[in-house]
Amino acid sequence: MDFKKKFPNLYQFFGAYFPDADFDDLTDEEVVENYITDCNKSEVSIKTLGKVKEELLILIENIDSYWQEVGDEANRYFENSNDALEWLMMIKKELNG
Repeated sequence: MDFKKKFPNLYQFFGAYFPDADFDDLTDEEVVENYITDCNKSEVSIKTLGKVKEELLILIENIDSYWQEVGDEANRYFENSNDALEWLMMIKKELNG
């Protein structure tokens, strides 16, 4: 199944915020914090944040099928699905503050 179609909001979040983080010398936690700050600027974005959280839960449950795509979209290297799952759990924790 196509990651972009199954997780459109996560696809946008990962693709828009994580690839340049290394260049900006940001930690992944800071990237999530910036995303939350941006989302809190409008009602539409607040709803999108909620959808990202929902999609993240589904992705976590199905990580074995999508771990490579997560790495590609977020510009991160994962050795296996457990590595990706650990990273997603950190993202989840940061999103739920």
